[in-house]
This record gives sequence, structure tokens and C-alpha cells, in this order.
Amino acid sequence: MSEQVYHERSLEAEVYPHLRMAIDLVDPLLPKVAVDVGCGAGRDALFLVDCGFTVYAFDKSEAAIARLSEQGRTQSGDRLFSQACSFEDFEYPKSSLITACSSLFFCRPELFPRAWRNISHSLLPGGVFCGHFMGPDDSWAKLERGDLTIHTQDDLEELFNCYYKIIDIYENNFEGMTLVGRKKHWHTYSVVAQKSI
Repeated sequence: MSEQVYHERSLEAEVYPHLRMAIDLVDPLLPKVAVDVGCGAGRDALFLVDCGFTVYAFDKSEAAIARLSEQGRTQSGDRLFSQACSFEDFEYPKSSLITACSSLFFCRPELFPRAWRNISHSLLPGGVFCGHFMGPDDSWAKLERGDLTIHTQDDLEELFNCYYKIIDIYENNFEGMTLVGRKKHWHTYSVVAQKSI
């Protein structure tokens, strides 16, 4: 199935409930600046623009960014900035909301600490992170590909221990399908956390 079909299906999917929750938690005194980490075709980025945020979105896929740029020209005015970039090299602006829905686990393990450090440093106190992390029972994790970052729940509690208050963490562990129609076992953690310092 083509990358174009994947992007179209991702745009049709519902915005994750945790992203909607995160928006309501952002300190209202902070600037409405958001980052969409691994934005794909931009479903969440466009949603955030509609919610009044200035959005910086990036993805490693040139095709995804081209799709988002095309749609963004007609929907977002001057409040959407998108580029093709990697997790660890993106220059994160100071922001009040960072979303990483189904993306961060595609960061290579040796590069994840740098990417996470950049994310944490860019999020303002009172700002909110929401995103997904892959657990060890996921069928992709069990393939031991070497290019996915895997976390246990204990890992996540340690990851968020210093600078965040975890608002909600939800574990998904089920047989399901990918957007391209392939069966797989999903094991992910969806996290909403507020930056405290």
C-alpha cells in the first residue's frame, strides 16, 4: 500500500483523546505554541491550528510534509510551520504543548536521549506533553529490529520523574490492525504529563 494511502487514512482517523485532554491542561498564561513531533500528514497539527495554536510540525518523510504543506496553505494561514527533519535534529521552539502521537518510538534508541532532552528543554513550565511510547510486548518490539525505542512503565516513570507531573498514563495491550490493514499486536503507553519546572 502506498505512502499516500497511509497518509490519507491517518488524516481520517480521530484525534487522540489525550491530545484533547492536554489542550485543556495547558497553563492559559503561556503562549499558544505547539510542536507536533513526527507529524505525518498533519492531522494533529491541523487540529491544533484550529484550536488557536501556532504549530511547528516535523516528520522525516518528505511526502508527509509535502501533504501537510499543501493542506496547510488553505487551512492554517500563517500559524503552521512544517519541515522534514529528524527527532534529534529538530530545533524545538519554546512551547506550551508538545504532542508525539505514535511517533517517538521510531526514534533510534541511541538517539532517543538527545531527542527527549531537546523536547523537555523546549517545553515551558506549565506546558503539557502528550504522546505514545512502545511497550516490550508490541509485536514490532519483539522483532528486535534495533531501530525502535522501547519503554516499560517503570522506564516511563523514571523518564518523567524529574521535570513532570504525570496526569494520566494509559496502557494499550491488544491485537489490532495498522492503518495499512495489517494485523499486529499493539503494546503502547499513552502519556499526558505537565512540566513542573
